[in-house]
Amino acid sequence: MHILLPSDVFPPGSVGGAAWSAHTLALALIQRGHTVSALVPRSGVPGLSAEYVLGVPTINWGYRAPRLPFVENYFRHEAFWSPFAEMLVREGQLVIHQRNSYHPELIIHAQHVQTIPAAVIAGQRLGVPVVATVRDHWPWDYFATGLHANRVPYPQPTWASLCTDLPARLGALRGVLALPTLPYLLAHVRRRAALLRQADAVIAVSHYMARRLAPLVPATRLHVIPNMVDPVATERIAATPPRLTLSTPFLLFVGKLERNKGVELLVDIFRALIGQKPLLPGASHAHFPYPLVVAGTGTLKPHLEQELTRLGVRVHCLDWAPRAEVLRLLARCEVLLFPSTWGEPLSRVLLEASMLGAAIVAMPTGGTGDIITDGVTGLLAATPEQFAQRLHELLSQADLRQRLRNQAHHMARQRFAVEVVVPQVEAVYRMLLARRC
Repeated sequence: MHILLPSDVFPPGSVGGAAWSAHTLALALIQRGHTVSALVPRSGVPGLSAEYVLGVPTINWGYRAPRLPFVENYFRHEAFWSPFAEMLVREGQLVIHQRNSYHPELIIHAQHVQTIPAAVIAGQRLGVPVVATVRDHWPWDYFATGLHANRVPYPQPTWASLCTDLPARLGALRGVLALPTLPYLLAHVRRRAALLRQADAVIAVSHYMARRLAPLVPATRLHVIPNMVDPVATERIAATPPRLTLSTPFLLFVGKLERNKGVELLVDIFRALIGQKPLLPGASHAHFPYPLVVAGTGTLKPHLEQELTRLGVRVHCLDWAPRAEVLRLLARCEVLLFPSTWGEPLSRVLLEASMLGAAIVAMPTGGTGDIITDGVTGLLAATPEQFAQRLHELLSQADLRQRLRNQAHHMARQRFAVEVVVPQVEAVYRMLLARRC
């Protein structure tokens, strides 16, 4: 098959979990013998350029978007969809011409919010199937987080909720000034959802995401297929020692230092953990024996460093560490802390941590339950106090940590390895192609 893979997040410019998931899929399909072309919009200088991105042939499509609130969004979406669809049509026609067939095994598999609507438009013009993978909340939330004021999960935006959401996000003055954009915000979300609904197949990366998509996407078109991890490549990278060297076992947090990732809860968690009895070996009320390594940055970084230092916790902030460095830290941390409070679609951090056999304590939000079974492949805790209790339990019992590590690694190999997941994607492709014959 020939797969056109448009994705608005892709390495090297984007380094988040969705970008690496799109790249892992592309590379796995290539290794299975398919032809894959990644098509990536890049904000900046208009024009086309081609390169190989870590083994994936990639066409970069430059475009301009004014750096103005909400206006930028229009140029990144509504004004973007038609010209990007034209480019996809040209690439698709080239594939058809090269194969000298009216019915080539051509698939468009779009990966994210910006490119999925354009992919649907292009697929309808070419008469080829379109698959859309949904990895966050963009089909029902303008800001794609599914959080009111970037703090509290809520089902979907309405006139009333946005009237309070915008001032809470932007500040009172800017939020009030943004209220005239409400008709556009709501119409924009409806347009995105309407185009997603027209995709031939929609892949939800977790059962949680499938439940959220069920009101928008016909059941016959909705498929649950998780993000995948290449175990061989991941373990090879992790085998190299990290640049950061510590003389004592360490705890690890990976992610943006923002409220939706539960960063503000880390202070409450450590405060409760330090007060747990009996004290951990080497601990006192003025000293905590495990340093915390933070791989990420964000607006809450100063607050986190200041408050944890007051509690006697040594903090090492690495800002945005390269993915390879994160993998090496995941393989060596004593425990990974994952206090995320938003509806995690399916965290790549948790997938890679499980594949590397990390011991994990996490909040039971979103699709996290597809990865962690409490007491089997990690520990789950719904409040900072429970989180501290479970973390104390884990740090106090080396045998429990080892058992959870072994079971997490085994589960990840069985459910999330590329050799397990890619055939599920291929099955969707073959089903759609058979329907077109």
